[in-house]
Amino acid sequence: MSSDACDRFAASIHRSWKMANLRQGLIEHQITIGDGNFSDYDDLGRASIVLAVAAMDSYFTEAFIEKLVPYLMSNRPSKRLVEILEGSGFGIADALQLLNQFNPLSRVKKSLERALEKYVTQSTDKIDYLFLAYGYKDLCVHAANKTKRKRLLQDLRHLVERRHQIVHDGDYYKNKKLRRFSQSSTTREIQALEAFVGACDGILFP
Repeated sequence: MSSDACDRFAASIHRSWKMANLRQGLIEHQITIGDGNFSDYDDLGRASIVLAVAAMDSYFTEAFIEKLVPYLMSNRPSKRLVEILEGSGFGIADALQLLNQFNPLSRVKKSLERALEKYVTQSTDKIDYLFLAYGYKDLCVHAANKTKRKRLLQDLRHLVERRHQIVHDGDYYKNKKLRRFSQSSTTREIQALEAFVGACDGILFP
């Protein structure tokens, strides 16, 4: 059974695939607009990359929040988790006020949500560091091994790199030449991303 975070990830990835399929459909049916250059539709492929990486980013922060209450109900908070909560402004005074609340963990959860609003989980290092708070060591490597895809982490890194090139540079080289878009590579890498998130979800929410 998948987590709520994974269900939301699946919905976002579906949108990414729709963008890729729209690009392919326009080309296959030779539907042209503007100057009639089919490479114009590569921007639909670029948009699919941006959506896919955004879906991954959202999944890991949402999964972390989703695990909070079940974790605290059966474990003492780890040092790393305490650091994250303190970084959100949740201090001793807040903890004492929880004694008089009907659902005290809901306030802790809200504090965590604020803390993670700007936390970007677009690299395996940041994902691993975040989930150490729940005692998961080398989460990304274990998930990659679970998929049995030898180049999965390499594909993920390249997909994120392409996202950065698109978002920050408009996908241009420094000489103002547009980078080539490869649908075959993008398809493989988004499929790797889906497998990776699915494997992580299986580890985090067994």
